[in-house]
Amino acid sequence: MSRPDPVNIALTLLLCALPISSSAQASTARALQDEFAGIAQAAKPAVVNISTIHEEELQVVSPNYLFGSPEDIFEQLYGAPRARTYKYRTGGVGSGFIMDPAGHVITNDHVVRDATEIKVTLTRASGREETLPGKVIGRDPNLDLAVVRIQAGRGFPFLKLADSDKVRVGEWAMAIGSPFALEQTVTVGVVSAVRQSLSIEGRPYRNLIQTDAAINQGNSGGPLLSLDGEVIGVNTAIFSPSGASAGVGFAIAANEIKLALEYLLAGRQSPVGWLGVEAAPIDELIRRRFRLPTAEGVIVGAVVPGGPAQKADLRRGDAIFELDGRPVESPQDLVARITRLKPGSEVPIGIYRKGAPMTIKVRIGERPAPADPARRPQAPPEAPEEEAPQDQGAAVLSWEGAVFERTPQGVRVASVEPSSPMHGILKPGDWVRGLDSREVATLEDLKAAAAGADLRRGVVFDVVRRGRAMYLSVKS
Repeated sequence: MSRPDPVNIALTLLLCALPISSSAQASTARALQDEFAGIAQAAKPAVVNISTIHEEELQVVSPNYLFGSPEDIFEQLYGAPRARTYKYRTGGVGSGFIMDPAGHVITNDHVVRDATEIKVTLTRASGREETLPGKVIGRDPNLDLAVVRIQAGRGFPFLKLADSDKVRVGEWAMAIGSPFALEQTVTVGVVSAVRQSLSIEGRPYRNLIQTDAAINQGNSGGPLLSLDGEVIGVNTAIFSPSGASAGVGFAIAANEIKLALEYLLAGRQSPVGWLGVEAAPIDELIRRRFRLPTAEGVIVGAVVPGGPAQKADLRRGDAIFELDGRPVESPQDLVARITRLKPGSEVPIGIYRKGAPMTIKVRIGERPAPADPARRPQAPPEAPEEEAPQDQGAAVLSWEGAVFERTPQGVRVASVEPSSPMHGILKPGDWVRGLDSREVATLEDLKAAAAGADLRRGVVFDVVRRGRAMYLSVKS
């Protein structure tokens, strides 16, 4: 008797199960479909299109005869070319959503920045569109958030902000907005990641929600919704080689908006927490050099004079592994969490100092303006090149393809050969302050430290580069 073909058995079982399975699946799909349709229908009246006008000036210098008047023709022969200023207008589009009955609209700062005219278009439940004037009442360029007030004397439908800390990866997400200036468009996807921190076009973002729901130009400022119809984030940016949706979109988390809302409604920027350190990831070489039990956390490379960290006795070389009872995962994680803390609040920071664990309390400060010199980390002064005596050129040390020179200010990297294991890590002009556990003040200090170092096991340089102190790991 021949044995039955297992493939035929599998196909038979599948075909037998198909009618029941298809019915159940269809029922689930229709329920989910109805859920999506219901969310879109309820949310769309509170989602708006924002169109902006920007007025700019352009100065054109042309030969006089191009202007055409008799005076121009006369001056063509005797005068210089004229410069004339032209005013021109450009338009922009974005999205937003109404957050309260008074008509306050949340959107991105980059949607309304420098706009001289703002129009807000709503879609009523009947499907009829209505365009009303809008006015910016609060902007926060740091958070890329803004609030626009619809100028109309009536109540409006609005959306509720969710608790974005409860959002989980894999949950459904719906984006609504006006991509490419089209009418309101709904796209659906999932939450791909949470608490993302990254820099987009030079702007740092923190605590972003990543989604694969299609987001395109014009979606900026629109809501990212949960299945409860609540706003979990403000659609802000995409990562795409082509400029169109590639399934990697980002939204500012709703809880970030809540922290800033009081200040935005008052027309002020929200204060940003500040610790006053520069930190770097911990690799295996740094872990060994600082006698750390783990490579988790960050190493403090520099401390701002007079800043909150220095006042709390946080020192260069301390390893931060915990902030307010939670592990610190990376420098970006540390910055994102510090900026969310209210200036003046006191938080415990867990550190390792010389291999020993300890906890210090830091009173968080308010981040200074970017141009404020007070926020610069402390670093040794760099003397002008011409101050170095001319007879110091022979005072050099060559080690593993790198050349170090003596100067009145200390030891400086003169050059690094392409074949050196230090190439691409050390750079000419770096000031060497230490090697592994030994301080370096003179060329003799460096020579003694290098004699006891083993590049095959790896070493850690303590350097200052363009005023920034840092630790650099090198391994051949």
